[in-house]
Amino acid sequence: MKTLSSLFVIVVALFLRPSLGDKQTDDLINKVCAFAGDDSFCRGILNKNLPSPPVDLPALTRVTLSLSLSFTRETLAFIEKVEAEEKRLGVRQRYYWCRINYIKVLSNMQTAEYNSRRNEFDSMVATLLLCSQPIKQCQTAIAGLLPPMKEKNRLMLVLLEMGLNAGTYL
Repeated sequence: MKTLSSLFVIVVALFLRPSLGDKQTDDLINKVCAFAGDDSFCRGILNKNLPSPPVDLPALTRVTLSLSLSFTRETLAFIEKVEAEEKRLGVRQRYYWCRINYIKVLSNMQTAEYNSRRNEFDSMVATLLLCSQPIKQCQTAIAGLLPPMKEKNRLMLVLLEMGLNAGTYL
């Protein structure tokens, strides 16, 4: 009987969506992740980085922006490293253009994060809208040269969409 109840707990755990938040927080995460482009990444990263529940939408928006800003900095550092190590001039120029685009993204993310702290969510959304084009230009510039960047750009676009989704509801 003990084995059967243990098995039941395992089966239930496998089919329930893991969440660290309360119902209100889960509903907000559902809104933010609904159209982000990678539901499991979105839910996973938000649940991993949530402050203590309950979390309201402005707080969830700030978490999303903080994650986006951190990821932008990490991606920019990665690009700078591969650019510095690259010996071929043509490839290094492509990395340069990608780096310039991520500097634009970083600047816009910093402005968006500043706007969110001031509760200027319309300005935050408008600033975030400026980020997708430089990310896509980076992807075009490095096209198959650096496979890890394809995934970094994809995740960056997901994080960007998460911030836009959260800010749109405010």
